[in-house]
Amino acid sequence: MKIGLVARCLNTAHVRGMGKYVLELLRQSGEDVAWHLFADDTRYPLLHPQGHRFTPDVFEFRGDRFRLWEQLGLPLRAGRLPLALLHCTEGALPLWQPLPTVVTLHDTLAFEERPDTAADRFYWDQVIPAALKRAAHVITISESSQRDILARWPELEPRLTVIHHGIETAYLEPPTAAVPDSLRQSLGDAAYVVYLGGPMKRKRFDWALKVLANQPDASLKLVACGFGADARNAARVALPHELQGRVLFAEFLSDAELQALYASAAAVLYPTLYEGFGFPAIEAQAAGVPVIFSPLGSLAELVGPLATLVPADDLAAWTAALDGAIKLSPEARAEKAAAAQTWAAGFRWQESYRKHLDVYRKVALK
Repeated sequence: MKIGLVARCLNTAHVRGMGKYVLELLRQSGEDVAWHLFADDTRYPLLHPQGHRFTPDVFEFRGDRFRLWEQLGLPLRAGRLPLALLHCTEGALPLWQPLPTVVTLHDTLAFEERPDTAADRFYWDQVIPAALKRAAHVITISESSQRDILARWPELEPRLTVIHHGIETAYLEPPTAAVPDSLRQSLGDAAYVVYLGGPMKRKRFDWALKVLANQPDASLKLVACGFGADARNAARVALPHELQGRVLFAEFLSDAELQALYASAAAVLYPTLYEGFGFPAIEAQAAGVPVIFSPLGSLAELVGPLATLVPADDLAAWTAALDGAIKLSPEARAEKAAAAQTWAAGFRWQESYRKHLDVYRKVALK
């Protein structure tokens, strides 16, 4: 079976977030599936597994401002190829569908937070909902996202399947890398916590800073991950005076390096207000570190042995939870870490891919 796959999230210098999902679909597949990978940015490589089963197709199409690559260029190109189906992986899909089309709708944030312009209202309120109704199948990544989708479009229920993401197998194995030297040297011997999420407002970096500032141990440091170069510089300049020198910004970390950073941390702060699927909540627990978050959206589905749940806006609760994680005895942490490894093993990409393959076969046989 040959499948067309929108792989723009792999058409980049570094694979992050959604790119992990797409890359793992490719990695987990076997010889029974070949992939035609569509992307649009000729300035960057398309990062994909090597082999005859993977055909990169990076092409430009005029009118990207009006999303014509997605709405016209993609279906034109895909429709001319001997593909069994097209999988649009990034939450949007063309209205014109010359091939059976599967879409992964990660969440409904794009519809709720769209800019209030005539073009965006037309695109998110008219074009994409109409395209969803034509899709052969819709995949989403959590029960929470499923509820949000069906609240908007209940008619999608017969064609909607929940398939959870997985985590890198490396998180279930002993670390193979170390924290980068430059970061390790900056940390010295200080205890530290990790913040995941970058500068996006709903990820709440500002809240993580408040939790850090409220800790009784003034030597505790915070390592912030997910910031690009410009965002790192802006956030560093904006740090409160009392936190200068206590907050470090990590550059891009591989999964192996992130696993090492987790493993030596006192805790992970994950104060996000909404996630379609929260990778760090599972990754941190798999790496054996306590993670503190609020059970909002899909995060309520990711509560394992090393999770501490706190109300989103209760600073005293966050402060106490972090203090408790820091004071957790080595024996108690090791016991919870062993249980967390077993729990996290339930989130394997191999199982996620198997369920995707079931959807592909169902769609291709119609």
